[in-house]
Amino acid sequence: MRKRIREICSDLEAQYTVSILFAVENGSRAWRLDSEDSDFDVRFVFVRPLLHYLQIAVPKPVITMAFNKAGERCEKNAYIDISGFDLFKFVQLLANSNPTTIEWLITDIIYYGEQNRVFREFAVNNFSRAALFYHYQSLSRNNFEKYIESGKQVTYKRYLYSLRGLVNALWVLHEDSVPPIIFTKAVEGLAAIIPDPISEEIHMLIEKKLKGKEKEPTPHIKNLDSYILHFIKNLKAPEKRFHPSIDVLNSEIQRIILSNWFSSIT
Repeated sequence: MRKRIREICSDLEAQYTVSILFAVENGSRAWRLDSEDSDFDVRFVFVRPLLHYLQIAVPKPVITMAFNKAGERCEKNAYIDISGFDLFKFVQLLANSNPTTIEWLITDIIYYGEQNRVFREFAVNNFSRAALFYHYQSLSRNNFEKYIESGKQVTYKRYLYSLRGLVNALWVLHEDSVPPIIFTKAVEGLAAIIPDPISEEIHMLIEKKLKGKEKEPTPHIKNLDSYILHFIKNLKAPEKRFHPSIDVLNSEIQRIILSNWFSSIT
């Protein structure tokens, strides 16, 4: 499948007249929570030719496509879900400490190109603790309220999505750094914070999801429900301390755009 993803990236470059800087995995596979039927969540950053930016009608900053298991274009039931941001959109989000862009830069599953070192260093050294905390707390709350507390059939996937949000928020709060992309590393790194019975339940869920199906149901786990609910209601966000200089981002955008232009005319 990696080969097919690389082929798709190459085809996208030709079809849209763009250069893909990097394409990575940013879903359950990146978190090491994938089941046998998990899809591929491919995310990429692209840059257009210089002249495309020097016009009134700038092209859309997002490219999305979906492919089935045979690697063919499809409208639904995607096995390969691909979405990319234009360089400017990506960096604007990164400058505001958008957690999704940070995850694209730290995931270790890279399908095409390579992650930008300057952007990565900015992401891990200049992030907003409050922005990351609120994002992961919201991820935990939304999955818990919509899929666990609501009375719907509970699945391993939804428990783990809620717990991933919880654990990552705790990481930001206690470690003051970007959470590891691999979920078990975050759980193990917070061994002094997460009670042993909760940690054991989390590892049990991970093991069952890895061996089962993406949406395999599970009974309610009362101590996990209580732990998640307590977190949602009681944990407070860190103070807002976020005033980074974006000069380095501007310089890197200019370098990439001009390098891309020079390579196109030589």
